[in-house]
Amino acid sequence: MKFTKNKRSGFTLTELIVAMSVFIVAITIAVGAFVRAIRTQRAVNHLLSLNSNMSLVIERMAREIRTGYDFSLNNVPEDGCIGNQTGELEFTNSNADSVFYRRENGVIARMECAGANCAGEVFEPLTASNVKIDRLCFLNTGNLENGKDPWRVTLFLKVGSTEPALAGQFIDIQTTAAARTLPQELQ
Repeated sequence: MKFTKNKRSGFTLTELIVAMSVFIVAITIAVGAFVRAIRTQRAVNHLLSLNSNMSLVIERMAREIRTGYDFSLNNVPEDGCIGNQTGELEFTNSNADSVFYRRENGVIARMECAGANCAGEVFEPLTASNVKIDRLCFLNTGNLENGKDPWRVTLFLKVGSTEPALAGQFIDIQTTAAARTLPQELQ
């Protein structure tokens, strides 16, 4: 029996090193893209959660404003809510209780008290812990001179996230709610 070496079968060491290098580069790129996709998905989920929470809070505020009356705006800025001012909205709700909304420690806070006696009442946060409110400002955009137009309150919000990956990114929101009760109906 005679053994002969066939030089054409198999791969050389150089070919194996090149093939492994190409494979490693391809896997590294794929893993990097996968990790980036997971981070992006987490950020999107966080933003969806933030959006959902703000939608609920704004809807609650607008609903209560629509059924309220006798609005008073405190700390109204002279520049029309352009900067990061914080205002306070006070009004009487449909149950004849005083309601206050304001920004407190980066959240929207609400206080309700029976009548005008609010001693000892505390503001309760409305927004979730992952939501950061950078600006909450209220403007009266209704014409109350003639008493025939409804109260209209415009809310200006600057909303961000407490997530470190989304720090510094804010969304400006503006909405207007009109009260169903006319000022002339109270006289």
